[in-house]
Amino acid sequence: MRAWAEGAGRRATWPTTCLRLLLIRHGETLWNREGRYQGRTDVPLSTEGKAQAMALAEVLRAEPIAAVYTSPLRRAYDTAACIAAVHGLHPWSDPRLMEIHQGEWEGLRPVEIERAWPELYRRWLTEPETVRLPGGETLGEVQARVLAAVTDIAARWAGRTICIVAHKVSLAVIRAAARGLPLRDVLAYMPPNASVEAVTWPADCTLGARPEEGPAR
Repeated sequence: MRAWAEGAGRRATWPTTCLRLLLIRHGETLWNREGRYQGRTDVPLSTEGKAQAMALAEVLRAEPIAAVYTSPLRRAYDTAACIAAVHGLHPWSDPRLMEIHQGEWEGLRPVEIERAWPELYRRWLTEPETVRLPGGETLGEVQARVLAAVTDIAARWAGRTICIVAHKVSLAVIRAAARGLPLRDVLAYMPPNASVEAVTWPADCTLGARPEEGPAR
């Protein structure tokens, strides 16, 4: 579990037209420990993941959280429920925050994927915006739904602090848009389970955030 970018014990100031987002990756699952791709597969938190979620909720107890939004997948929802409970809230489930649909890759380890789809896996690592995962989504499709969800959240909660509990790729989309970074670069970093990062989402953030999608093949 890691402290957020603003630093423990400090509060940043931000314009009232902006949204302060606490971006949280779900707690650990058994598949995380085994190095398997999860995607839309509804893998529950492990015993360690449950402990991480409860510990993170305590870390965030002093935060002025107005609402907690989450992917409906159990590993995210159960993490969000721990955080929300500390604040007397119930998590808001939004399917647009779900992890990228990884299709036939779900449940497999990278070595298994590379063996079965060597060229596609190479491109996923080096030019992911050009790839449609077999039986799954493209990054452009994930961007469109995730950014739509955050735009709706921002319209409702401008000037407030909101928690979003989700997954590597869906959180990467938000971080890339909020910080003006290429999604490919953000995807190179895997946030630890039950980690939190604070970002500011300006009122006009989505104006510059366009789906990064080449021809999927």
